[in-house]
Amino acid sequence: MFLVFAHTRAPITSVAPKGRYGTRMPLPAVRSDSRESRIKPARLVATGMVARADTLAAATLARFEDGPAKGFRFIDVSMSDGLTFRVLPDRGFDIGAASVAGLPIAWLSAVGYCAPVSEGDQQADPDGLGWLARFTGGLLTTCGPDNIGLPSVDLGIGHGLHGGWTDMRADDVTIDRSFVDDEIELTVSATMQFRGVDNADLHIKRSIVTRTGTPSVDVIDSITNNGPGHEPILMLYHVNFGAPLWVPGATVSYPPSTTTTPRTPHAATMLSVADQAPVASSDAEEYVFERVVAECESTGVTVTNEQVGLRVRVQWMSETLPISHQWVQPAEGTYALGIEPANAGLAGRSVLRREGTLPMIDSGQTLQFAVRMSAEFV
Repeated sequence: MFLVFAHTRAPITSVAPKGRYGTRMPLPAVRSDSRESRIKPARLVATGMVARADTLAAATLARFEDGPAKGFRFIDVSMSDGLTFRVLPDRGFDIGAASVAGLPIAWLSAVGYCAPVSEGDQQADPDGLGWLARFTGGLLTTCGPDNIGLPSVDLGIGHGLHGGWTDMRADDVTIDRSFVDDEIELTVSATMQFRGVDNADLHIKRSIVTRTGTPSVDVIDSITNNGPGHEPILMLYHVNFGAPLWVPGATVSYPPSTTTTPRTPHAATMLSVADQAPVASSDAEEYVFERVVAECESTGVTVTNEQVGLRVRVQWMSETLPISHQWVQPAEGTYALGIEPANAGLAGRSVLRREGTLPMIDSGQTLQFAVRMSAEFV
């Protein structure tokens, strides 16, 4: 059960477009169709045919009433183009469930929605694998900023699997609506602060942007190093798809110029079927490929299921996310696909430092990351 404590009705303001399709980033838009004949939201509002703008673009702030996530916030976003998704302010401002025209596209783990853990609990994690016990899945789970991939002891300090991002709680949560090109653009944003035991001090501003007219959501992060020295910064965007989108018969497609490296011997045996959704099995083993994707801003990676008539595309900024990973979990009960843009490999922070490939951010420097998930009907 959920207890709604506030329905946020942001005012509509008219603004000039900022970046293509209002994303404020150089990522191309993917339209779901050519519905140019439909009446644009701006006209529906201006002519009084719609009494409330949240009929077309709504964000509802609420709290979980019971269960493992009791007391923690969520924001449900609903757009008139058929896109709905849930933002989790107390879990790194990530995205949980998501649907297009009523069809679920995001994978949710058996863990479900749960609370973050304290910094003390993270430090008490003996093998660094406690992240798995809190892995909700959802359309987006962000990993980092102190570590991605395997747990690691770096310069005497332990960093758990995939880092501490998902346990951060957001402040300054805002919801904004504006007219852009006669469409309604809805932005939910927040700030977060990551402070590590190694004196890391990162200020994070996250904006999640969606707009009527095409089912797409952009996640834009600006991360500033407020600490006195340069710090490692490891980022991975764990984009998760599940049934009924990702089932046998569905395919995942990378640009032809993509280079692929299996991460394990088992993954090497699955390379020939890497683009196909596997048959679920009770004893199946997961497999991961490292993918270096050229032109990911313009083409991206697509997941297509012609049986349900939907294609979902993942795009990202290669300047700050130069590689990606593909995670396939064929096991019954955890059947999933992960598309994971990242700025480093998965060997862990200490290995990356030893190899000289550990990404860093200078004191006072700001880095920007952006990932888009969009859908089109096929």
